[in-house]
Amino acid sequence: MKETVRALLIDDDQGDFVFTKALVEQIKHPTIELDWVPTFQEGRDAMAKGGYDVYLVDYFLDQGTGLDLLKEATQARLTAPVIMLTGRGSHEVDLEAMRAGAADYLVKGQIEPEDVERSIRYALDRMEAQQALRASEERHRAMFDHLPLGVYRCSLGGEFLDANPALMRILGYPDTVTLDTQYASSLYVSPEDEEPFKARLKEVGIVRGFETDLYTDDGRKVRLRNTARVHRNVDGSVGYVEGIVEDVSRSGVDRESSRYKALYECSHVGVLIVGPSGAIQDGNAAFRELSGHHEENLSLLEYAELFEEGDRSAVRDEIRQLMEGASTSCQEVRHFRVKDGSTRCVSSLSILVRDWDGEPDHVLVLLEAKPSD
Repeated sequence: MKETVRALLIDDDQGDFVFTKALVEQIKHPTIELDWVPTFQEGRDAMAKGGYDVYLVDYFLDQGTGLDLLKEATQARLTAPVIMLTGRGSHEVDLEAMRAGAADYLVKGQIEPEDVERSIRYALDRMEAQQALRASEERHRAMFDHLPLGVYRCSLGGEFLDANPALMRILGYPDTVTLDTQYASSLYVSPEDEEPFKARLKEVGIVRGFETDLYTDDGRKVRLRNTARVHRNVDGSVGYVEGIVEDVSRSGVDRESSRYKALYECSHVGVLIVGPSGAIQDGNAAFRELSGHHEENLSLLEYAELFEEGDRSAVRDEIRQLMEGASTSCQEVRHFRVKDGSTRCVSSLSILVRDWDGEPDHVLVLLEAKPSD
């Protein structure tokens, strides 16, 4: 809350201004500097110029109502909140004022200083929250529209909600209407893949790297990799499905995938993928050689159990802090337990990997044995 709040009263009764000024002068925090204009036109001009943190508007004015003034201000994109004042309480007027965009509604003659302070404080808090939300939505929309990968949103039943320009380019469609009628109902997988894809989504809420073949608007066949996640409402019900699509039929994408696979499998450094709970999801050949564990039993291991007992608590804390976003990487030297019971000193580098919508997804761990003294 600001130390000083600039407020403008728009009211055709000077006596009401004197009374309201006396009320706000009793408010100790914040200090409210109250100005006054008596006419509809002066109020309109003052709102157009801005410069006030909040506006107190009387319902009855000389050339119209406070609601008329509020509607004009809303159309002109006034950002400061408006609190409506009236000489008598009316549920209908209250509802109409709120629908028109008023932040609050106060009845003259029933107002105490604390009512004014609370109303202004709540109005400014809501305005700040709304501005932050709008800014966040604009940032996400810009990211959504400019991602080089195709992004879509659909209901679980396949009702089209949104798609970004990259998806239209990948599939060669001119507009979202065509996307809606072609592939939204199957969540952008081929008809023969639709049933297993949706079944997996319903079962675990996420499908990663699902490859499928689709046809572009000009009949060209493309190989797509579709990763989708179910977003749930507060009550646990399914809100919508959001997915990301990349064209892996292009040689450039295949080449990058091959490079990553070669780096992963041929590196002399042990590489692990550790899930949010600390369970190992995958490990490369170098890790299997270092640890003595075979590929088939990696998923049964907890990452922390690979280390001496004295290190395990610190390892669990490290994974937890990375997944909570408290840090993005961590490098340590620890005592590693080989499957045969021996111990090796290893250097570990743990790196947080986020998913495509910026949420912590897994931890990539690089393990390298330290030379023996």
